[in-house]
Amino acid sequence: MAFQQMYYTSCERGLTGYAGYQFNAVSEGVSAETLREVEALVAYEPPQSLVYSDAPADLERCPVNLCFVPGGPGEISVAACVQYVGRDPSQRFGNYFAHALGRTDFTGEGGAPLPIELWRSPEWTRSPVTDTRLPELPGPPRPGQLSPAGVDRFLRGHPYGDRLPQLVSAVFAAIAEDRTVLVIDASSETVAHWFAAVCYLLPPPVARRLSFATYLSRPERSRLRLVGTVPEIRVGLGPDIQDAFHVFDLAAGRLPELPEHPLARLLGRVGVLTAQTFWSWTDEYVSGLERTPEDWYPPAVAATASGGTALDDEELAALVGWLDGADHLPANVLAAVARDLYRSRQLSADQLTVLSRIARTTDDRDLVERIQGELLETGMRRYMADDPASAEPVPIRDPVLRRQATARFEELFRDCDDRQGVRLLLWASTARLEPDRDTVVRKSTEIAQALLSRTVTSHVDERFRAWLTQVATSWPEFREGMALALSGQLAEQPHHFPELLRGLPSELLREEDLEHHPALREHYLIARAAHDPERTANSLARVLRLREPRVLDGTLLRTLWPSGRWTHEEAVEVIQLLPPSVQVDGSAAKWLEAVFARDIRDSDELALCLELCDLMTSPGRIAWLPRSTRDCAESAVRIAELLAHPHAKGLLHVAETRWSALWQPVAALRRQRLPQALLECQGTPQELARVFLAMGDRTSLRYLELVCRVAATPTRQSLQNILAVVAAHRSMTTSQKQFLDRALDTVEHSWPPGDLDVLTAEARPLSAVLAERMARRSEEKRAGWLKRRRLSKRAPQTGAAETESPQDPPSGAEE
Repeated sequence: MAFQQMYYTSCERGLTGYAGYQFNAVSEGVSAETLREVEALVAYEPPQSLVYSDAPADLERCPVNLCFVPGGPGEISVAACVQYVGRDPSQRFGNYFAHALGRTDFTGEGGAPLPIELWRSPEWTRSPVTDTRLPELPGPPRPGQLSPAGVDRFLRGHPYGDRLPQLVSAVFAAIAEDRTVLVIDASSETVAHWFAAVCYLLPPPVARRLSFATYLSRPERSRLRLVGTVPEIRVGLGPDIQDAFHVFDLAAGRLPELPEHPLARLLGRVGVLTAQTFWSWTDEYVSGLERTPEDWYPPAVAATASGGTALDDEELAALVGWLDGADHLPANVLAAVARDLYRSRQLSADQLTVLSRIARTTDDRDLVERIQGELLETGMRRYMADDPASAEPVPIRDPVLRRQATARFEELFRDCDDRQGVRLLLWASTARLEPDRDTVVRKSTEIAQALLSRTVTSHVDERFRAWLTQVATSWPEFREGMALALSGQLAEQPHHFPELLRGLPSELLREEDLEHHPALREHYLIARAAHDPERTANSLARVLRLREPRVLDGTLLRTLWPSGRWTHEEAVEVIQLLPPSVQVDGSAAKWLEAVFARDIRDSDELALCLELCDLMTSPGRIAWLPRSTRDCAESAVRIAELLAHPHAKGLLHVAETRWSALWQPVAALRRQRLPQALLECQGTPQELARVFLAMGDRTSLRYLELVCRVAATPTRQSLQNILAVVAAHRSMTTSQKQFLDRALDTVEHSWPPGDLDVLTAEARPLSAVLAERMARRSEEKRAGWLKRRRLSKRAPQTGAAETESPQDPPSGAEE
């Protein structure tokens, strides 16, 4: 198909039939739509300094606008060369001549030049003709002066030649985001060289459809992708349109800060000299559906790898990711790319996995085996080094791969340090490997010895401690190696060993791991108690089971309880766990004696102390106590039983007896439980009064508090205890009498007359004065109630509130 030609200028003869700007001549068949597009495209204004130029030398200096606009499918694409010619036929300055070529498939033929290569093409003319009909151009237009070699020389000589990848990145962004890249340089000649450099690097289909104009006097009005101008032109990029432009002022050295597209960076390394050859290499990798730079990038990287060029991490990741879904590639091409990639540089485990899958698909068994071996090696080494990029291992079920992995594990395990060894054991555990048992035990012993010899076990960081715990949980062989290392330490440093063992994380050993190491097992139990004080009593019992004979001594107790004494709770726990057959030496017996001498501050401690007394008075254990402490325990048991089932005679014995001041259980029983027992005891007022008076001041005051509490309600118990304190009132202290007054006030206020009458009758033999007081109060209450009943019958309901309560009549009221 030929190329349609069009001339546009200010002339005397043309399509309009009159002088002026018009199409001077066009080829037959050019559509009106194409003519309108060309007319809008080729508008030209020279720089102000060259407007009045008509000398050939001056005209040669005027910027030339080579422009190109690709058409859509089935539409005409247009290329035009616009040159300033100075005067028009009427001798007015400002005339220009535009020679345009149009064709639906402008650059589709093989060997056809790129549109930018039409710069200075010999096909372009700048003179009008007399005939308005132009012949079509029979073949592709001849290229002009631009070439990869010339453009390469231009870039090497330009101060910003190394910024070409940034310019290409801007063009990629312009294509994707509907923007314009504006290039400003000294002349349209240098602008054309920049455009050629861009087009040589772009994928050929993209370069052949890139719209551009090498010179515009009003570039802000253009929506072409790549436009140029010269410094003399004042570019008016207002705020409303500046976001639509990337401006590269290469004359002034003002370039935008734009991120480089990875494809642009790659093409910058390829260079304009070899770009054409480079893009021919991509032919076997493309699918034909590539449209965006992101589509072209992976085939370009594949071509780079096939040429033996090293890839960076970003290129490698892009190519592996693309290759995993490149279903359009033939198997031989896919296999070749996989091998190129494998040779290129160190790959990540994920990338090797992709290549392994591709190798299996293409039946490349040699590559599969090599990748599997490297995956194992890489995975183990990175995991061993605690590399953040290391992947978590997975169970290996393939028998061949398991043997390969196990052999490599044992090689690495023999030569690693303690931290690496722990990581390797974690890897092998998750991978479900079953290495040689002796190898694991031997190396685990070395790891434990390294930890112990550096005495770092008490300062193990939390992550390493967690690893050790996991390994100890998963590998009995590791715990066996730990036991062997500890046994050696015990033999070499017996004096420092307890401190060393206490610093060892308790999760690294289990008691059953030390079954054949009794001495070490005893130290382990003691150290475990230091880690977990709540298990100290349990550890003591287990230590005694290991000893023959089973003797409880003070040295062992001081080791387990550095405080040097037990609480009541600790003593109860210990005695419960010790069988009666244990022997207690004198120093340990003093610990028990000290417990019975401890202050008992509340009812909970008293309950624990009584439980201890019950335990210690059982057959076998009573012999552990010194004589005095034994009597204390037995007395406490008897008194507790008596107070639980009180009778007056027994309570009087408890109250009157002067017990040893060191017998804290007995003292606490009297102080805490005797008042309540007396409150609940049945007996005559005189009997209860004797017990009350024998209690002592502090205990008696607690009893009186209880009496005041129950006095609010008339019951048999409250009546009995009120009578008891009335019977004792003559012998009371001042403080005790104050409580008695409180109790009687409560009774007078709360009890009804009938109950007061009963109290009066029973109290009269004990105290006539107090009985008379109760009688008067009873009469006052009755008088108040009778008067209230009469008033309520006589007086109408006026809404006035009564000011006196029948439960609290005024003093002196008469019936």
